[in-house]
Amino acid sequence: MQIAEKKLFENTIFLYIMQISTYLFPLLSFPYLTRVLGPEKYGVVVFVNATMSYFQLFLEFGFILSATNLVAVNRENLSTVGHILTGVLQGKIFLSFIGGIVVVFLCLFNEQIKQDGLFFVLSYISIFLSIFLPDFLFRGLEEMKVITIRVLISKFIYTAMIFILIHKTDDYIFIPVSLIISNICAIVFVWIDIYNRKIKLKRCSIKATLKYLKESSTFFFSRIATTAYSSLNTILLGVKFPKVQLGQYGTANTLTSNLKALMSPIADSIFPYMIKQKNFKLVKKILLILEPIIIAGCIVLYFVAKPIVLILCGQSYVDAVPLFRAMLPLVVLTLPSYLFGFPILGALGKVQFANTSVIISSIFHIIGLMFLYFAGIMNFLNVIILTIITESILLITRVSYSLKELKHYEN
Repeated sequence: MQIAEKKLFENTIFLYIMQISTYLFPLLSFPYLTRVLGPEKYGVVVFVNATMSYFQLFLEFGFILSATNLVAVNRENLSTVGHILTGVLQGKIFLSFIGGIVVVFLCLFNEQIKQDGLFFVLSYISIFLSIFLPDFLFRGLEEMKVITIRVLISKFIYTAMIFILIHKTDDYIFIPVSLIISNICAIVFVWIDIYNRKIKLKRCSIKATLKYLKESSTFFFSRIATTAYSSLNTILLGVKFPKVQLGQYGTANTLTSNLKALMSPIADSIFPYMIKQKNFKLVKKILLILEPIIIAGCIVLYFVAKPIVLILCGQSYVDAVPLFRAMLPLVVLTLPSYLFGFPILGALGKVQFANTSVIISSIFHIIGLMFLYFAGIMNFLNVIILTIITESILLITRVSYSLKELKHYEN
């Protein structure tokens, strides 16, 4: 095994350890929260988390892709890496002030958010702290071990705080408090590691910071577009339906998202590898091996969905079962969509199309949501069907364009 492939394998293993932790800890806290909070308060959590995902992406601003690429290219030059780190942090801090103003405005003038204003503000604070967790740095350095350890630390602390602080319905306010505490601990660990690597923050002008923001803007619009047809689903459904029903949808969506997240370590670890190695045959091999397993697994899950949902979430969430079953095709589409996105198109120098494909799909999805809403036929099942169609359009677009570009590349 060559050094590059060995490093890829090692990073993928660490990312899967991290991903396992995202299942292991929620396996403890998720069933506990759904039972203690009940569908109504859990619906509030789902609604606020969906709204906060936009703020998370705004503060991230696509740097997880653009800055990862910059660090990967310049990782032998620690001075340049330090400059990238500084510029990205400064950009994120600037964005956080804009986000903070929007949060205050929403808490003052939006009645639905005002009811849970403190929960909303604390959730934003936890997201603000996450800007000091520069995962892009370690992804670019292909040091996934550091990210894995810090995630394990934060997940353990967050889960422990959930059981310590939350015992009744009104204790839901301690969910973002637990996130704040866990993020602070993770920040300390990460920056000690950065110091030990002798990566130092460098003076970075406002002009340079703005340049980093500009370069990352296309990635940002791509990622915000993706969220448009995931979190926007939850937000619109939360406006139209009671929080109890939204809690059912949120439960099914959480279970599906966890399954989809199983595919992200492969895409995340292979992205910097593909930028340098351009080993397209490896991607084909991954798909041929894993996609049949994913399809078979989803078929099994369809038939055992009810006991899984009831065991994990409790009898109050029986209405989530048909929604979970309906969402399973999204899991099948996830891996090829990931791989034909930034790993392949990025390696072909066609990052712009990877972004454009998401934006096109998102525009289709938003138009579809508006149609469902104003036609009076918006319900949970129709939104899920629309999401499956959108994800299929995204995949078909990426695959067709990638195959076309690969022919030119091979010739």
